[in-house]
Amino acid sequence: MELKNEYKRLVHLLSDDSLILLPEYQQRMEVLRSLNYTNDQNTVQLKGRVACEISTHELIITELVFENVLTDLHPADIAAILSCMVFEQKRCSEPNLTTELEKGRNHILKIAENISKLQKEHGILTAEDYAERFKFGLMEVVFEWARGLPFSEITKLTDVQEGIIVRCIQRLHETLRDVRNAARIIGDPVLYQKMEEASNIIKRDIVFAASLYTQ
Repeated sequence: MELKNEYKRLVHLLSDDSLILLPEYQQRMEVLRSLNYTNDQNTVQLKGRVACEISTHELIITELVFENVLTDLHPADIAAILSCMVFEQKRCSEPNLTTELEKGRNHILKIAENISKLQKEHGILTAEDYAERFKFGLMEVVFEWARGLPFSEITKLTDVQEGIIVRCIQRLHETLRDVRNAARIIGDPVLYQKMEEASNIIKRDIVFAASLYTQ
């Protein structure tokens, strides 16, 4: 009887029933299929390949790319809009946004709400509200930094600490490079050039100076 019980236990461990996260995995695969990241055979499609190039908020950024939200914008606007992907502070002063930045923010929130709704439709009841993930408090700061305003001036636009601003812009540079690589995959030279320019205009001065503490 002990051997039979051990046999049943081992059979269970080797079966899919023992995989606690399997149902959630299948639900998330359904979400990806609904968004055309994979097909019915679970083969990765073009959108899926683009998402693989993105290191943070893959679904949102990929949807922005495929909906051509970024292509027609100025590089400074692009940098400012994508800053919400790397800024995580919940409470800070309200930014003063231009019309283009407000449109970009609203578009991101719309996509986030659609993804959140889709997840709930496929049974991912634990899915957090996507819209709550994005913090837009540094959009004005990044926009002015991309336009060439000195660091001493952009710190006056917000109550966010200087170190957090520096870290956010550094992480934003990585995100811009990811989107540039995504533009290369889909064959969009205009977006590729704008992402290249956006990453170049924010990579300057004290924000990217070598730290004495790391030398």
